Amino acid sequence: MMKRWIVLLLLLFCISAVQAQEGNILEKVESSARTWLGLVDSGSYQESWENASPLFKEKTSEAAWVKSITAIRAPRGAMNARYIATAGSTKSLSGLPDGDYVVLQFYTTFAEKGLALETITLTKAQDDAWQIAAYEIK
Repeated sequence: MMKRWIVLLLLLFCISAVQAQEGNILEKVESSARTWLGLVDSGSYQESWENASPLFKEKTSEAAWVKSITAIRAPRGAMNARYIATAGSTKSLSGLPDGDYVVLQFYTTFAEKGLALETITLTKAQDDAWQIAAYEIK
């Protein structure tokens, strides 16, 4: 009977440790996403491109990024509020090589265009930092 209790306690400890680790990763990912989105919110589009992942830069040139994000964000006006809606991790995404990815969706309100859904895909860099691999707004 004592062995069962020890095994049960050990199992509960392991589950708690895994949940804490997952929470820590989500905090890092969300922090990276919000920092990058802050660059976009402030109109620092060139800097946002520079701080994106190599995957992002391979898919979109700096000039194309600045042109497209200006056309998308300028009419929306200032960002008022941003709330995380969903978060999920995967090893495979369409159009991207296999790797470690986290996809975050935010409900964001803007001064001129109201509510939008922002989807941010982050990839794990070699130094364990999380960088933007894709951005979409609807």
